[in-house]
Amino acid sequence: MKPLHIFLMLAIPVMGASAIWLAPPGTRGLSLGLGALLVALAVIDLATYRLPDLLNVAVLLLGAAMVALTRPALWPHHLLGTGIGYVSLVAIEIAYRHFKGRDGLGRGDAKLMGAIGMWVAWPGLAPVLLIASLSGLVAALVMSRARRQAVSYETRIAFGPWIALGGWVVWLAQPALGALG
Repeated sequence: MKPLHIFLMLAIPVMGASAIWLAPPGTRGLSLGLGALLVALAVIDLATYRLPDLLNVAVLLLGAAMVALTRPALWPHHLLGTGIGYVSLVAIEIAYRHFKGRDGLGRGDAKLMGAIGMWVAWPGLAPVLLIASLSGLVAALVMSRARRQAVSYETRIAFGPWIALGGWVVWLAQPALGALG
């Protein structure tokens, strides 16, 4: 069985169950939609190293609907999350290209981080990036061991799935943490 098929077999029921049990009050349906979009983005990025704009925009618009329906007084925090999420990863992308002379992060990653910023607001961005970075690093190391190939600066790693994971975890954890949102 291909790794992508295993991922789908695990991700879909986990996303669905966690949305049903852990979604913030009044957001179960919206959370299920977010989970489905994040799984789709992860699968596409793992297969193609691309994050389609259409799906990133769908995450953003669904997040905007969530804010409008469940926490309209917090618009400024969620809009800041979108802007800071996007701009911070674009800055990292540009800095990496400047110092290394090649691309290391795609613009789709920045768009996804901005879209997730709409969901988690600006205080949720640092935990999203921490979870994404650590889980991506662990996955890269596990895959390198499984393939018996060392990780190098030339190793391509899809970062979108790990941004999606970080966004999902932070989104679901916000109520338990008493976070904004």
